[in-house]
Amino acid sequence: MDELRISEELRLLDENEQLRVQLETALEENQHISEDRDQLLVRVADLAMELRAETRKRLEDDTPPAVESGVPLKKETGRSETEEELRVAFEELQVLTEELEVANTTLQQFNAQLEERVAARTREIVDANAALRRSEAALQAVANVVPDLLWRTDHIGRTEWVNRRWSDYTGKSVGIIVSTGWLSVLHPDDRPAAEEAFMRSLRDGVPYQQEHRMLGVHNNYRWFMVRAEPMRDDRGNIVAWFGAAMDMHDQLVSMQALKTSEARFRTLIEGMPQLVWRSANGAQWTWSSPQWGTATGQSDWQSWGRGWLDAFHPDDKDSVLSSWEKALEEGILEFEGRVFSAAEGRYRYFQTRALPVRREDGQIVEWLGTSTDVDDLVRLQNEQTVLVSELQHRTRNLMAVVQAVITKTIKNSDALHDFTARIGDRMQALARVQGLLSRRAAGTRIAFDWLLKEELSAHASLDEGPGASKITLNGPEGILLSSSTIQTFALALHELATNAVKYGALASASGHLSIEWSVVKRDDDGSHLLVHWRETGVGDTEGADRDAPDRMGYGRELIERALPYQLGARTRYRFTDDGIECSIEVQIPDVAALNDELQGSSPSYGLLG
Repeated sequence: MDELRISEELRLLDENEQLRVQLETALEENQHISEDRDQLLVRVADLAMELRAETRKRLEDDTPPAVESGVPLKKETGRSETEEELRVAFEELQVLTEELEVANTTLQQFNAQLEERVAARTREIVDANAALRRSEAALQAVANVVPDLLWRTDHIGRTEWVNRRWSDYTGKSVGIIVSTGWLSVLHPDDRPAAEEAFMRSLRDGVPYQQEHRMLGVHNNYRWFMVRAEPMRDDRGNIVAWFGAAMDMHDQLVSMQALKTSEARFRTLIEGMPQLVWRSANGAQWTWSSPQWGTATGQSDWQSWGRGWLDAFHPDDKDSVLSSWEKALEEGILEFEGRVFSAAEGRYRYFQTRALPVRREDGQIVEWLGTSTDVDDLVRLQNEQTVLVSELQHRTRNLMAVVQAVITKTIKNSDALHDFTARIGDRMQALARVQGLLSRRAAGTRIAFDWLLKEELSAHASLDEGPGASKITLNGPEGILLSSSTIQTFALALHELATNAVKYGALASASGHLSIEWSVVKRDDDGSHLLVHWRETGVGDTEGADRDAPDRMGYGRELIERALPYQLGARTRYRFTDDGIECSIEVQIPDVAALNDELQGSSPSYGLLG
C-alpha cells in the first residue's frame, strides 16, 4: 500500500510540475508583451511631447512656414515626420494593446483551468490518501486478526513493522524489535541457521523459509514455520520484505507423537508371531505384515486383492470365502485353514480372526485381522485325542491283563502267602512296563535292550556286585519295538527273570545267565528279533518250574502260548541238564511303521485268559 500511495503522489506531483512549467512559460510570454507595450508607450509619450513642443513653438511664432518652388520647408517636414511616427506608434500600440488583452484573456483562462486542475488533483490526492488510509486500516485490522505473526523489514533486513499478534506472542513492541531484530526471539540453537538462510535470501533475492522455535511472552518456545517474500519496485529492485510466522507447534508435536505411535505400532506388529493384514470388503487385502511374506513366501503385492488366497490349501479355499460372506452379516470373521509354509514346504493350520473398522454411520471402512499359527496346537490336540483313546484302550487291556495274571497266579499258587508274593512281583513287572510305555507316549521309542535291562535291574545288579558277574548280555543296541509288543514281551521277560532269581541261574552259586539277541531277515516276513535265553549251572531244573507234569507254569504258558498267539512269535522253552534254554523270535517294525505309530495309532494289548 505504501508503494501505491508513493506512486500516486509522484504522478500527481509530476502533473503539477508540468502545469507549473506551463504557467511560468505563459507568464514569461505575458511579461515580454507587457515590456514591449511599455517601451512603445514610452516612445509614444516621447513623440507626443515632441509634437506638443513643436506645436507650441509654432503657435508662438505664428509665422507660416516658407515654401520655395512648391517644396515644404524643413521645419514643416520635420513635423510631418513626427506625426507619421506618432501615427505608426499609435498603431503599434493599438496592436500591442490588443495582443496584451488577448494574452491577458488567455492567461486568465489558463489560470482558471490551472486552478480547476489543481483543485481536481488536490481532491484526487485527498481521496487517494483517504482511500489509502482506509485500506491501511483494513490491512492493519486483517493483520491483527490473522493468527500468524506478521512482520516487514526494509531491503537490508531491518524490522520496520510487526502486527499485534507478534507483539502479543513475544511481548515485544515494534520499537524493541527494530533495535534488537526479529532473530532475537528465536531459540539460541536455531538462530545461526535462520540468520544464514535469511542473509542468503537478502543476497540472492529469493524467498525465505525456515522452521524454528520462537520465544513466547510466558518464556516458552514454540515451533513456527517462517516464510518471507521480497517486494520489488517498477525497476525490479527489492524495497522491502514481508514475512509471516505460522504456529505449527501443536501440529509438529502431534506429528511427532504420531510417528512415535506408528513406530511403536510397527514394532509391535512386526514383533508379534501372528500374521497381520488389512482388507477391504470382499476379502480384498490392501496390506499384509512382513510375517505373512516370511511365512508364505509371497511378496506384498502378491498378497493384495485376493492373492493371499493362493497361500491356502486348495481344499480350504471355498470354506474360507464362505466365512467372508458370513462375516458381512455377523460383523466378525473367524475361520481355520491350512496355509502353506515356505520354510517347511508343507501346509500348517492357521486360525484367522478379523473385526471391521466402521465409520460413525456404521459403514465398514476396512477389516483388520490376524492369522495365528495353531498347527502345533492342532497336532497336540489330535495327539491328545489319540492318547486319551489309547489310554482308555490300554486301561481296559491292562485290567484284562491284571485279571488274567491274577487268575493264573491263583491257579499256580499253593497258599495265600505264595499268591501274595507272586502277584506282587508280577504287578511290579506290569508297573515297570507302564513306565516304559509312558516314555513311548512322550515320543520316545522303546528298544529291546532298554526293556531287558529294565527288567533285569529289578532283580540283580548289572554293573557291579555279585550279580553282575552272573549275567552276560550280548546284542546290538537300539532295536526298536512296537508298542503292541512291549507289554506282553515284558511280562515274558519278567517271568524268565523271576524264575532265574528264585530257582535258576541267579539262585545258584555256580549258575550263570547268558542272553544273546540279534536281528535276522526273513524273506517272507521282514526283520525279526531273535532272543536266546540260557541258564547254566543249575541243579534240579525240574524244580525250577515248580509245576507238576500235568500242570504248566504261568511263565512257560505265557511264553509258549501267549507270545505266539498275541505277537505271532516263534518260541521254544526246554530244560537242559544244567539249566534252561528259551528262544523267542518276534517280528519288529521298520522305521516308517514306528513313525506312523508315534503319530497316533492305538495298539492292542491282550493276554490268554
